[in-house]
Amino acid sequence: MIRFVGTLALVAVLFGFTPGTLSLSGSIGTGPGQISPRKAYAQGKSLTFKVLACRGCPLEKSELDRERAISLAASLEAVYAEETTGTQDDEVVRNLCGPDTEDCGIRMEVVHYFLTRRYKLQVPIRGIQQEVIE
Repeated sequence: MIRFVGTLALVAVLFGFTPGTLSLSGSIGTGPGQISPRKAYAQGKSLTFKVLACRGCPLEKSELDRERAISLAASLEAVYAEETTGTQDDEVVRNLCGPDTEDCGIRMEVVHYFLTRRYKLQVPIRGIQQEVIE
């Protein structure tokens, strides 16, 4: 009886430390055909600092702060929905997807994911990562 209770307690503790799975509608999450959140963050960071905020890019790395991240996130959502916000960041975001880019939506999604996580943004979501951002 003591052995059974000990085994049951061990199983309960092990299940307590296992992360639960989330079912997300975006392409960032767990499951087949989706990008893990860690990989999405890394890809978004890489794209942000290679294409959007670098030397010779439309935005200097030193200009990227929380306020600019909010503007970029809004522009990413608008361009994703084929709209405009009327800010200078609309053109900056369009540089993310060149003429030969097939995965434009994914690129926008991972950059948006990076910006919202890095700068702790609470922005309304329209098209990008519908249920990914908390």
